[in-house]
Amino acid sequence: MKKTNFITYYDRTMDDSFISKVLSDYPWLIKFVKKTPELDFQTGHDPKQGRSWFSVYRGTGRVLTFVSRRNSYKMDAANAYKEIAPTDFFVHPTEDNFVKYLSNIREAPNLKRYYESDKGKKEGFYQNLIGRRYTFNTKTEDDFIIIDKEMVVGFKDEATKTAWNDDIISNIKDLILDLKKDYNGSLPQDIHSNYGEFDFLAITWDGDIIIMELKQDDPQKTSLSPIQVRFYNDQFHKLLNENKDISVNIIKMVQQKVELGIINIPKGKSFPQKLSGKIHTCVIIGEEKGLSPTICDRFHFVRKRFLPNMEIYTCKDDGSLIKSNL
Repeated sequence: MKKTNFITYYDRTMDDSFISKVLSDYPWLIKFVKKTPELDFQTGHDPKQGRSWFSVYRGTGRVLTFVSRRNSYKMDAANAYKEIAPTDFFVHPTEDNFVKYLSNIREAPNLKRYYESDKGKKEGFYQNLIGRRYTFNTKTEDDFIIIDKEMVVGFKDEATKTAWNDDIISNIKDLILDLKKDYNGSLPQDIHSNYGEFDFLAITWDGDIIIMELKQDDPQKTSLSPIQVRFYNDQFHKLLNENKDISVNIIKMVQQKVELGIINIPKGKSFPQKLSGKIHTCVIIGEEKGLSPTICDRFHFVRKRFLPNMEIYTCKDDGSLIKSNL
């Protein structure tokens, strides 16, 4: 079992014995997910908990997860999914009953908000689309690959988490107070250490980290997203400075995903053997047509104060990112 001695950590490489069990018991699963456009992977490990997981998502809905924790193994999902699964699906899933399971999920009204509803595509739709495009569907011309999703910094305990984030939060609160001198609109009031998860963590072939935040469903949150991304940016800079194992851990995690076939290194490219120390940031807007001039003006105003170099993207139908008109 992997251990960590750091008060902060980022080590998402799954236990080898756990992966061997998933592959031996369900050899069809990875191929099935890769050929089903509405599905994607999320994997990870938490050394503090001794926990590894291999999950399948439809949008932001976790439809199936395999969890190994301190030598125990469990197959699970949220109750809303388990209630509509075929009989014995979570005892012994097969490709045939996964097809039936997906059909039930598509028809369930309470689950539409995680992927695509009658009102349009949800944030989860774009999360899958972009995630698949830059992991196992990467192309030679791509400048980066996505290496992790819903990434969080790990902490020794909650007290450490609060203390470690204190200077980052104080700095952001000072920036918000300064912004209020010139801006009369609504701004976040409650900046705290549980601010959220990095939607995507990507890396360039030169070893630069890219922090990506995806916005779709809430125009207000879109306009204020530079504040959230600034928090993540400052977190990762601090993590890089304090934890010298980050490069090694990221390389191990990516190598494991490449071996599993859930990340593809395109022909002619090679994965960097260490991080450069540079961090880039971007916001991705799934669809731009619903953004009013007021939202766009607010976004640019906030970005100028918090992350003036942050890039803005939207995506094509295949998930390829292009510069946004925002």
